[in-house]
Amino acid sequence: MRSSQRVWSNPKIVTIFFLVFLCGATLGAALTRVYLHMRMTPVHAATVSGLEDLKQKLHLTPEQARVVSQELDDYGKYYQNIEEEREDVAEHGRRRILSVLTPEQQQIFKGLFKKETLPVNSPVH
Repeated sequence: MRSSQRVWSNPKIVTIFFLVFLCGATLGAALTRVYLHMRMTPVHAATVSGLEDLKQKLHLTPEQARVVSQELDDYGKYYQNIEEEREDVAEHGRRRILSVLTPEQQQIFKGLFKKETLPVNSPVH
């Protein structure tokens, strides 16, 4: 066996590469989430601060206020749906990963993310 083949057949090396990849993917997801929150917060903040501020600052007519209010409500619902879907996808992925790990690997994985986890025997949807 050539030395390059021996390196890739070593389970410790493969595990280290997997953990580095997993940590990189997790960091990328976290940074993306922070970036998206920063980009989306101004409109969401306008919803939270209230329509009255917008009415006053923009001098909205009653019809404009009605349309703006409806759009802000729709945006809020849309944003919440996206967040719920993101959480569902993340949970599904976490369960799938846990289902292929040994009990020792599961403990390490859980420790990496410091999150309460569901039992591995939970069905994957």
